[in-house]
Amino acid sequence: MKNTIRHILESGRSISFKVAVLCCCLLLPWGARATDLSVRILSSESFSEMRFTAELGQYRMYDGDHRPILDMPVGHSLKLSIREGQIEVRDGEELIGAYYNLIFEGVGLKAIFGLSAEGKNPVRRYYDDHLDVSVEKNKLFLINHVDLENYVAGVVQSEVRGISDQTDFYKVQAIISRTYAMNNLHRHNEEGFDLCDGVHCQVYQCRNNTPMILTATVQSAGDVIVDAKEHLITAAFYSNSGGQTANSEDVWNAPVSYLRSVADTFSLPMKNAYWTKTMAVSEWLGFLNRTYGYDTRDAKMKDSALTFAQPERKVNFAGGIPLKHIRNDLKLRSTFFSVTTKGNEVTLEGRGYGHGVGLSQEGVVRMIDLGYSVQEAIQHYYTDVSIKSLSELPAGKLGD
Repeated sequence: MKNTIRHILESGRSISFKVAVLCCCLLLPWGARATDLSVRILSSESFSEMRFTAELGQYRMYDGDHRPILDMPVGHSLKLSIREGQIEVRDGEELIGAYYNLIFEGVGLKAIFGLSAEGKNPVRRYYDDHLDVSVEKNKLFLINHVDLENYVAGVVQSEVRGISDQTDFYKVQAIISRTYAMNNLHRHNEEGFDLCDGVHCQVYQCRNNTPMILTATVQSAGDVIVDAKEHLITAAFYSNSGGQTANSEDVWNAPVSYLRSVADTFSLPMKNAYWTKTMAVSEWLGFLNRTYGYDTRDAKMKDSALTFAQPERKVNFAGGIPLKHIRNDLKLRSTFFSVTTKGNEVTLEGRGYGHGVGLSQEGVVRMIDLGYSVQEAIQHYYTDVSIKSLSELPAGKLGD
């Protein structure tokens, strides 16, 4: 038992402290509105065989009709394998049975399960709460039914663990992640779940085991960002703005009232504020000509391509080429770059990392370090927004 908790919670502190931290997640102040999400996990993997382990707390296994099959104490492990379109379950060498669907429900106040698989891409992951297992296209199809706050903490760990040593930074990220989840509750509704665990939704690789992130999630529990009409916002974020954020329509073609371009000096001293890419003049001009039909034989157009300046964010490159297309085609860090030429070489002198719409994570790190509040950081990057508790919002304000 102690070894299991030590493995899951990964800290240099005592076991009693770890258990205390683990129990904190039961003290959510908005428990009456607690929300379970259905999140497809290991969605980019393909496994026909996997091991399920009750890592903390007890689990009860049911079939697809919710008939109980087996009780699993802490540390108990089962092997799940696909056989002729069903899930074969083995306890050691003993065959428990074969089923089209399985449900693993945590029993008691707190339950953590582990999933492990060997092979070309071995995995070992840990999750909170409950798991549904079925078969799709001859691979295991896994849905984690997880409390919203447990999910948020897992997302924050997966997205940004280690970027800051300030609890308030993780509060900002927790509020953003929670807002996104509640605004996209049914994004995968037709596929039978709410959210996936990849970048299409939010990265959710495992449960949280970082005490500071747990603290931030508990202290901000239920908090979301709303616009002037008290609708949940699209809480867009990225790594670094390079000194100026972008308007939503400059990247996604649709103007959004709270996603406005703002000056952002906070991002400039940070790690991802600047970048460069160098290539031969012939390579650069050839790329523009082949990809966009840019007329490099025209002296004026050629000069524009070799001396492009972007002191403030622009939407288009010379000749009207959308900068977002150049960024995608060359896999650049951002669209915020200027072009200088020296001899036979061209240098793209870039600023920022990411699409530039909404919140700069590194900018928030800097703001919090300078003493700005969670609210001030959020309101700097999102225009005319406020922080509300989910309990204050009518159901009609939540995501469809």
